Amino acid sequence: MNLKPAQLVLLTGILAVSAGCVSQPASGPLAQAEVSLKEARQARSNPQIAAGDYLDAADTALRANGSRSTGEEPDQARLTYNTACQELALLLQSHRDFWDRTSTVQSSHHIYHLHFAAGSHRTETWDPAYLDFLRTPKKLRPTSSDEALQSSGWGGVLVGVHKPAEPRKYFLPRDGLAVPVTAVVDFSQSSSQQAGVHDATLSLYQPGERDKVELAKVERPLAADLAAPTGYYPNPLLAGLYAMMRPGSFEDRAGLYMLEPYDPDQIPVVFIHGLLSIPQMWRLTIDAIQSDPQLRGRFQFWVFAYPTGDPIILSALRLRESLARVYELYPRTKGMILVGHSMGGIVARLQSTNSQRVLWDGVFGNDADRLYATLPADSLAKKALIFDSNPRVKRLVFICVPHRGSYLATSWVGAIGVSLIRLPSAIIGRAEQIVLAPVLKSIGYKRLPTGINGLSPRSPLLRSLDTVPITAPYYSIIGDRGRGDSPNSSDGVVPYWSSHLAGAQSELIVPGPHGSFALPQTIAELKRILRLDLAASSQASLNHAEVR
Repeated sequence: MNLKPAQLVLLTGILAVSAGCVSQPASGPLAQAEVSLKEARQARSNPQIAAGDYLDAADTALRANGSRSTGEEPDQARLTYNTACQELALLLQSHRDFWDRTSTVQSSHHIYHLHFAAGSHRTETWDPAYLDFLRTPKKLRPTSSDEALQSSGWGGVLVGVHKPAEPRKYFLPRDGLAVPVTAVVDFSQSSSQQAGVHDATLSLYQPGERDKVELAKVERPLAADLAAPTGYYPNPLLAGLYAMMRPGSFEDRAGLYMLEPYDPDQIPVVFIHGLLSIPQMWRLTIDAIQSDPQLRGRFQFWVFAYPTGDPIILSALRLRESLARVYELYPRTKGMILVGHSMGGIVARLQSTNSQRVLWDGVFGNDADRLYATLPADSLAKKALIFDSNPRVKRLVFICVPHRGSYLATSWVGAIGVSLIRLPSAIIGRAEQIVLAPVLKSIGYKRLPTGINGLSPRSPLLRSLDTVPITAPYYSIIGDRGRGDSPNSSDGVVPYWSSHLAGAQSELIVPGPHGSFALPQTIAELKRILRLDLAASSQASLNHAEVR
């Protein structure tokens, strides 16, 4: 059979289509949803029209996913739905006349009565009024790629930011508190019975508290990116070095920070960084703990920020005062767990110590009695060195902590570090400086000891502290760089003889260096300790109920 060229082209096309080699233009509900999504983006300057088109896109994509007779791709329908929900929430939040209030919006196909779901602990949704603005994860710094922190379910993934007028008053970051949000829109027939009118409800779910959602009367997995909020905060590069060298520049940033909204039902875990570091060092550790379904939602994570060039006893005093203010502001707060790395472990230990006059006498030696009689009760020296243990601290975890110091602090490296540090002149009052100056000189200090000075094995503070019992149960995690040579080991900075404490509830040697706080073995041990605490808390609650 002789075919003309035009016939050959036609035949080839027919064969290709029958073999599935030529893709067909999208049709059906999914194609309609994508058209509505495109129209919504083009109409963003008019939020009322754009909102109607976004709702059309979400509604149609949801129905496309539920239809098995159209041959639509379920994943593509879900992605279109998620995009519509995400962009709708961003649109409404950027136009305050439409945020957190009922609106009537119209598309070319339907009229929608759009409602916001009220924030509720029961439904685990954010109050729209709590969120001052929204961001998409793509607009923020890249964060953890841990799959356990991400879910490809239903809903538009966002980062919400709560920024009150005085964030530090509530222990929140100065830039505001970033939280994970998943925007979900569900639809129902309007009670008005008017043809073409639908009710649409926008819910802002807390994906850290739930992993499923009922949508179109079907329970579905909830989309989430629990790591995304950390990308909202500034990049911490070099901040730790500057905080050590110029503590005065960081005094106003020091203090306790909550990383999520306060919840009286959750157990606080306070992470305390070490020398040359800042709170952001704990990000991967916290992300890994939050990825555990058994622990997620049971603990609230806080961090303590402090300029590590300051004397250790002053940093410990600042934490002591911050914790006291927490219980004044939030009296229902549960007992807490402190996790300290390196110098941060000493700061933590000083929260569970009844010092009496042991530290005072050890630091000031022969001048202790004279100074005690000279300085007033509210002097900084007395507040920093004479204090009671905090009964709210339930457990302590020490990670690579130099309880008895590190010779690195007395080496040329330490000397250079000390020479670079400039302590603020106002750190103690002028009168107190005059009284203390000759005493400091007599014990070998030309000026107030820095954080590095305080880590010397010859430090009077550490030697005295080593004689005082720790009042809370404690656990040690110690690095040996994988050499397996304990008790003669070292993490490269702290030797085993300094990090080992005989009274520890447990001691784990991990095959890492001094920076082993994010090591898998360290994280596994932290999870174990937190599970122990959960079990103990549950048993205590049971015993209390039986007594009642």
